[in-house]
Amino acid sequence: LASARWPGGVPPVKRQFRPSLAYRLSLVAEGRFDAMLTLRDTWEWDVAAGSLIAGEAGATVTDQHGKPLAFNHEQPKLPGLLAAPEAIHSALLRHLT
Repeated sequence: LASARWPGGVPPVKRQFRPSLAYRLSLVAEGRFDAMLTLRDTWEWDVAAGSLIAGEAGATVTDQHGKPLAFNHEQPKLPGLLAAPEAIHSALLRHLT
C-alpha cells in the first residue's frame, strides 16, 4: 500500500496476521476483519471453502487482479486473493492496480 497510490495519504490500517487463509476469509465473512488480502500465489484448496463462506456472507472475493475465482485448473494456484465488502474491495483493488 504505497502512499503514492493513495491521494490524501494511506488510510489507517491495522494489520493482523493469521496463518490460515481460510480462517482470514472466515473473519471477513463474520465481519471481524474489513478485508483479507494476499498478493502471493495461493493454492486453490487453501481458499476454496473460505472463499465460498465469505462470498455467501456478502463479501466480494476475487484474485488480486479483480478476476472471479475459478477452481480445478491443471495448475491449481490463484494469483493472490482479495476479499472484502464491495465498497472496500473496489477501493483496495483500485489502489493495487
